[in-house]
Amino acid sequence: MKKFLAFVFILAVGLAIFSACEKDDICPGDTLTTPYLNIGFYNFNNQDAFKSATKLRIVGIDSTGYAEIINTFTDRSNQTQVSIPLNTAVNYSQFIFTFNSRDDEETAEELGNQDTLQFNYTRQEYFISRGCGYGVNFTDLATIINPAYKDTVQNTEEWIIAAFDQETNLQNQDTIHVKIYH
Repeated sequence: MKKFLAFVFILAVGLAIFSACEKDDICPGDTLTTPYLNIGFYNFNNQDAFKSATKLRIVGIDSTGYAEIINTFTDRSNQTQVSIPLNTAVNYSQFIFTFNSRDDEETAEELGNQDTLQFNYTRQEYFISRGCGYGVNFTDLATIINPAYKDTVQNTEEWIIAAFDQETNLQNQDTIHVKIYH
């Protein structure tokens, strides 16, 4: 009888524990919480054709000037499309895009053609579920090439000739949001 009561007690405790978890407590892996910015690289002379960005390195810059290599794709690889995360704490993100990135053999300094892109946007936080928490949508996207360059004449050292914001709302992850022409 004691074994039966112990079994019933353990079964009751087990049911109580498992029934306390609700479906809403677990965030499925395929749930989109905060979207990435999808960027495509295109040929300036044939604007419908992709053009690979050779040995591309993208480095994110935060508001303190700290730089970190973006790891959403293989560093210094040839890319026609990349997805990068945007800063959810402020209304802009800055990145250094380096074309033909390589290290100087003597100084280990990074070489290549660098352009800075600043993405301005409006953040909209929204509640997903208890398990997933909050997400951030980005709207009103606007891209600025080399924001520190203030001259009205085009900078001839830029490898990025133009940027076009094709989709200013980042909710749809199946499309290119920004087209970069080079």
